[in-house]
Amino acid sequence: MCFLPPVCVFCRHYNVGGAPGEPDCAAFAEIPDPIFRGEFDHRQPFPGDKGTRFELEPAFEADFAELETVRRELAEQASPRHESLSH
Repeated sequence: MCFLPPVCVFCRHYNVGGAPGEPDCAAFAEIPDPIFRGEFDHRQPFPGDKGTRFELEPAFEADFAELETVRRELAEQASPRHESLSH
């Protein structure tokens, strides 16, 4: 199993005014699990987000690009098409 950081940590709204180590942001007092686990793309509206969406913190551009590459590669490896090509 591969553990990747949640996309939230790369957002300019992450942990705004919150206690260190407590995942919160400008959109939510408590970040919903589907967003925090990366199951929902929060560049899209999510109920209760007060119109605040994921915005990449410019200082993290290179790290975020690397994360997106790893996520894409893992998704390709997990796809049924990839499995059938490897046999």
